[in-house]
Amino acid sequence: MGCTTRINARQEAIHALVRYADGLDRGDAAQFESCFAEDATMDLSPFSVLGMTYEPIHGRAAITAECMKTVGKTLETTHSLTNFLVTLNEQCDSASITCLSEAQHVKKGYEFDVESQDSALIVKCRYEATVAQEGDSVWRIKSFKLTPLWSRGSKSIFGK
Repeated sequence: MGCTTRINARQEAIHALVRYADGLDRGDAAQFESCFAEDATMDLSPFSVLGMTYEPIHGRAAITAECMKTVGKTLETTHSLTNFLVTLNEQCDSASITCLSEAQHVKKGYEFDVESQDSALIVKCRYEATVAQEGDSVWRIKSFKLTPLWSRGSKSIFGK
C-alpha cells in the first residue's frame, strides 16, 4: 500500500473514535450510532474500579441506548482524545487503536457551579478499539474497551 493510502486509512480509523466522542458530548444519538458497526461490542467492565458494574454491551443500538441514557442526554461532557497509536492491517481496511481520553462530566444545570463538588467527575481512560472500513467506505468501531486510569469528583453523577 502506498504512503497516502496508509495515512488516509490511519486518519479515518482515528476519525471513528473522534465521531464517538463528539456524538456523546453533543448528545447526538445519530452521529454516535454511526461510528459503531452493527455487531459492535463495548466493554465497560473495567469501570468496576469506580464502583460501577457493567456487562459488555453488544450491538450498535444497545450501545447507543446505554451511552445516551447514562451520559449523552443527562450530562454535559467533554472528551479530549490524545496519544493515538494505530496499527493498520496489510489491506489498510482495519486497525487496532489505543489512545487516552480525559472526560469531564457535569450534571446539567451545574455547568458553572464551581462550589458544588457533587456535580462533576473527571475520568482519565485508556481506550482500546478495533475499527474497520465497512462496505459504504465508512470506518466504524467493532470492539471498544474503556479502562479508567484515575478519576476526580463524584461518581454519583452517573446514578449508579
